[in-house]
Formats: sequence, structure tokens, C-alpha cells
Amino acid sequence: MNVRQYVARSTHLDLGKRKEKMHFASNKRWLLAAMATLALALPILAGRWINLAPLPNALANMNVNSINGLLYVTGGQESSGSRVSSLYSYNPTSNSWSTLASLPAALDQAESGVINGQLYYAGGWDSSLPTSGLFIYDPPSNTWTTGPGLSHLSGGGIGGEINGKLYITTPDNGYNGYTNYLDIYDPSAGAWTSLPDSIDAHSSGAGGVINNKLYVSSGVGDSYGWTSVTEVYDPVANTWTNLAPIPMPVVNPGSAVSCGRLFVIGGAFSDGTVSNLVQVYDPLNDNWASQVQRTTRQAFGASVIDHYILAVGGVNSASQFLTTNQATQSCH
Repeated sequence: MNVRQYVARSTHLDLGKRKEKMHFASNKRWLLAAMATLALALPILAGRWINLAPLPNALANMNVNSINGLLYVTGGQESSGSRVSSLYSYNPTSNSWSTLASLPAALDQAESGVINGQLYYAGGWDSSLPTSGLFIYDPPSNTWTTGPGLSHLSGGGIGGEINGKLYITTPDNGYNGYTNYLDIYDPSAGAWTSLPDSIDAHSSGAGGVINNKLYVSSGVGDSYGWTSVTEVYDPVANTWTNLAPIPMPVVNPGSAVSCGRLFVIGGAFSDGTVSNLVQVYDPLNDNWASQVQRTTRQAFGASVIDHYILAVGGVNSASQFLTTNQATQSCH
């Protein structure tokens, strides 16, 4: 059975004549066996989530990044409350996970980004406070190195790469309530630089880089409540600009950038219920759209491989920690 047939069965679509009965129990072909094939076979899958091989350990508040067609899941928190130092990679071609060299410390809710094929992991919470460290993972050698630390503690923020540099926000520094810090790390200089503060804090919010600008939205704001503020940092102008507010503010969503848009997936509303929405921001029109989804969870990680959003782990509406690994097409 080929990928096209698998997708047809999984999404209850009729893709034409099928001359033989499909036996999924004995002959599974996974959704992401070939991204190139799927790009042709799935023009209408957007909004539907397909289950993939589960994460080896049920985790929340981890960092998820994609590098050269693989998904990397770093750190996180177990249902016991313990932070972990694990690093896993997911291969969509084989639909399988690998265990890699552990992070040098057990952390969660860090800020991360990918520069020149290496994973940069900054800050993150340990057992009681955010940290200020910087760890750099090199996939070919499966090794971690330690970079220079931040001048302050940092956790719960957004990270991303712009022109070969790592930009991170710091809403949690462990001492002063919520903060609005923005810092940049230049690997060539091996140094951090402080930049203008953001408009709001966005603790455990959403964000990502679109067209060399850093977008952040939602989360917990300066006033200790759920914030609807959406804003963008322009490195050229060195300024933040207020944008259209997110319609339904959430905390601990998954977020990813694909097709020039910011996807804010799930998360928790201020009344504690878990969102079943995907909220999508379009910077070209400065507006939001939303769609009900089949996956309902918070505190999970998300990233993009070939226009497919992969969402991993998290906590469901029953407060259960998940190994769930799902994918959906983000572009028509």
C-alpha cells in the first residue's frame, strides 16, 4: 500500500479507484514516509492531524526544532515534575525515534534556535529557577559544547535565528515578576548583546521568525494575566511594533512558522480549559484566522519539516502527559 492510499484511509478521502482491499494492521505505511510524495498527494490535508510514532517518553515543556529533515526534542518535564536532559530525534522517513547525547543539564522551557545546522539551547528552568547557560548541539558529531551564558536568568521565552544570530526573549528571570528582555547571541563574536525590551512579557507564549523578523504573541503578560498582545521585532529598525491582537489568548501553546504565517496551536485559556483551536497570524494582512483541530493539548513542542507541522508531547485536558506525535499540512 502506498502513501497515497494510507492518507486516503486516514483522512476518509476517496482518491479514486482501488482494486484491492487495504489491510492496515499487517501493512502500515506511515504518513511521512516521503515528504516529497506527500506534497503531491495531500493538497487538502490541512487541518487534519495524523498520528505518527510516539515520543519515547511522555514529556511537556520541551523544546522542539527541525534540522536537515529531522525533528529534535530537547529537555522537558515528566509527569512527576522532574526535568529531564534527554535529546531525541525523529526521522519522518522511517517514522522512528533515536536517543542522542543528553543535554548537559536537566531543563525545560528554554529558548532555542538553529544556526548553520547546530542547535542552540539558551536558558531554561531547572528545579527552582531559570538558568543563564548556553548549550550548543552538533548533530554530525552527536556532541554538546558550552557557550557563554546570558547576563541574566532566562526561561519561558521565544527563540529564533535571524541572519546567523540567535534572538531570544526572556519573560521569566526568576526574581522580578515578568520581564520583557530581548537578547541576541552572535556565534562569530561569541557574545551576547541586549536589545530593546518587548512591549509585553509573553511568558509561555508563542512566536517565531518570519522574513527575518521576530514575532511573539499571547502567553502571560506584564499584568500577570493572559495577554492578547502580538508584536514584532525588526532587527534593521531595532524596534518593536504592536500588531493585531490574538483573538483567543492562550498560555503554553505549541507554535510554528510555515508558509510565512505563525501558527498558534492549542494551549490553555485563562479559565484553565485546553484550547482545541489553531490560530494563524498572517503578517501580510495583519490578521488572524482560526480553525478547530482534532488535537487538544498544551505545553507541547512543534516545528516544521517541508510545510508539515509536527506537534509532540504535551498535556491533554485530563492533565495527562503525552507521547503523542502528530502531523498536519500547513500549506495548501
